[in-house]
Amino acid sequence: LRFINAAATTIFDVRIPGLKLTVVAADGQDIEPVTVDEFRISVAETYDVIVEPRADEAYTIFAQSIGRTGFARATLAPRPGMQAAIPP
Repeated sequence: LRFINAAATTIFDVRIPGLKLTVVAADGQDIEPVTVDEFRISVAETYDVIVEPRADEAYTIFAQSIGRTGFARATLAPRPGMQAAIPP
């Protein structure tokens, strides 16, 4: 997955509850892979991430502003129509 922060001024904390994220590139440059639960992405940054879902279920991709005033969510799923819960 490639994450791009196209916001003008907002920094986000990004996570996929239930999955580890292996970051393999930052701003177009390959890096030594590092596995994390969550990462922070600032304005105009990009991160390439590998995830390996082990279950036949939906996962929520969750990006929350560092001010905790809003969030964006998406679904990563093996089939159309599946959804995962919004994390607390």
